[in-house]
Amino acid sequence: MQLAGILHRPESEDTAILADHHLLLRLKTARQDIQKVEVVFADMYLWQAGAPFQQTVLQPGLVTAAQQVWTCPLTLPTNRLIYAFKLTDLTGQTLGYGDDGFFADTATNWQTTSHYFHLPYLHVSDAQLPPAWVKKTVWYQIFPERFANGDATNDPQNVTPWGVDPVKRTSFYGGDLQGIIDHLDDLADLGINGLYLCPLFTAPSNHKYDTIDHFEIDPHFGTKKDFQALVDAVHARGMKVMLDAVFNHFGDQAPQWLDVVKNGPASRFADWFHIHGWPVGRDTRTGTLNYETFATGAAMPKLNTQNPAVQDYLIAVTKYWVEQFNIDAWRFDVADEVDHGFWRRLCTALRQVKPDIYLLGEAWHSSQALVNQGQFDAVMNYPLTQPILALFKRELSLKDYIYKTNLQLLQYPQPNQQVMFNAIDTHDTPRLLTVLQGNQRRVQAALTLLMLLPGTPCLYYGTEVSLAGGADPDNRRCMNWHPTVAEQQVRTFVKQLIRWRLAQAEFLATSQLSWHVEDDCLELIRQSATQTVTGRFNLGSTTVSLPTTATVIMAMGLTAGEIARDGFALTVSKTR
Repeated sequence: MQLAGILHRPESEDTAILADHHLLLRLKTARQDIQKVEVVFADMYLWQAGAPFQQTVLQPGLVTAAQQVWTCPLTLPTNRLIYAFKLTDLTGQTLGYGDDGFFADTATNWQTTSHYFHLPYLHVSDAQLPPAWVKKTVWYQIFPERFANGDATNDPQNVTPWGVDPVKRTSFYGGDLQGIIDHLDDLADLGINGLYLCPLFTAPSNHKYDTIDHFEIDPHFGTKKDFQALVDAVHARGMKVMLDAVFNHFGDQAPQWLDVVKNGPASRFADWFHIHGWPVGRDTRTGTLNYETFATGAAMPKLNTQNPAVQDYLIAVTKYWVEQFNIDAWRFDVADEVDHGFWRRLCTALRQVKPDIYLLGEAWHSSQALVNQGQFDAVMNYPLTQPILALFKRELSLKDYIYKTNLQLLQYPQPNQQVMFNAIDTHDTPRLLTVLQGNQRRVQAALTLLMLLPGTPCLYYGTEVSLAGGADPDNRRCMNWHPTVAEQQVRTFVKQLIRWRLAQAEFLATSQLSWHVEDDCLELIRQSATQTVTGRFNLGSTTVSLPTTATVIMAMGLTAGEIARDGFALTVSKTR
């Protein structure tokens, strides 16, 4: 028995609270080392009064490159729990595992309280369960300056004609709020029920991540009246709206920073930023900045979010847009570079205003420290979605893809995993079509795989009409409102896929997930007590036969029961 491979952490993602009286236990062991795992459990007080321990078997679940994961749902009538695991290896040897480590499988040891993990009392509030509506949402990310120009009267000077390439970092095309309003019916027809809007607040750039005034809509986008009209129109169509906040830094034209530049250490905003010398600027000899910034950009001075005054200001910003305009969610830029204490205070304040608000942090890596613990419901799930690109670019073997994906699916408690933000491309990445070198079958296969995974999926604007684009700024091309027949066919497929995903939202959030690999065919299987949904993806050079017992929901490259190279089929059958 490989003891080094055995791990369980109480009060973590390994003991996910699902609801009052309901818990999901998880244990990790080395791969191909353990044949059976049981959990022995009781209410400690009832056990001490003479009630017997209960015992149940954990089921083998996801497998990573190094570990086998075992899971078991438990119902706790009293919400109190002590528990320990009994492991049986491939030779039949047994061992106990609990709070104080490993112990021999003897009757005396199983009567010793110190061997048991403890959950003194299950409080649902400790789970910080995310809003239920999010797992039933398909998001659509809009870069407002490039989506649609609905009001030419607010266009910037020297606006570039719509769609004229190449896109430059300084390009303005005139996209605005009215343009979004004008096309809400198109999004509703597509099946979208959540809009994620990149920053709308006053800023000099086209991307608006260099905010000047968080309390005002940028005049190139419109007015607060326009924004309220947008929110109302979104809600009237049963959609939600999420705004993007940049609280790691300000733009260097923000009045607070200009005051620091003007007044130096005497500025009342001097301790709003991380400043290491005066006057603020670059060392004339080394060229080094004497203040901290986002990345290396001098135009984005980093905020000191540990300062209570800064915290008060930023919390007031977020509450304002919730209270005054009834938005449904916030996405926080560069969340991993901001202190956890501030996030806890901000998230608590927002949940007091709107208990079912969705709070999302930007991170490009596994970020357990940002999820729960009084902070975000989820983070942008790049570690889950980026391997999809590597898979279809043939840069990952099928098994390595499965191991990497399973590893990410184990990072967070199940309720949070159900609302992780799964975007396969965004305004910060090259576009899906370009990454996959224009291979439309691979694009549609990648989107289908994305929709089958746990989490809340997001479509980047224009993906549905084959919008291409390389790295920033090319990935921010103008939306194509006049698609060709071929591009319209892609939209029809995406519409079908989204509507199927929404119809199966609860099933995809809660059903068991497993994988099967046969030669170069990858199968992702989602199974409940009543149905089994399978996505089959042919990543090889020869055709793959489709079982005749399954009903095809949608497919690409399927002819006479054979899936062609780069093709796929999504099927459903009754669970036996």
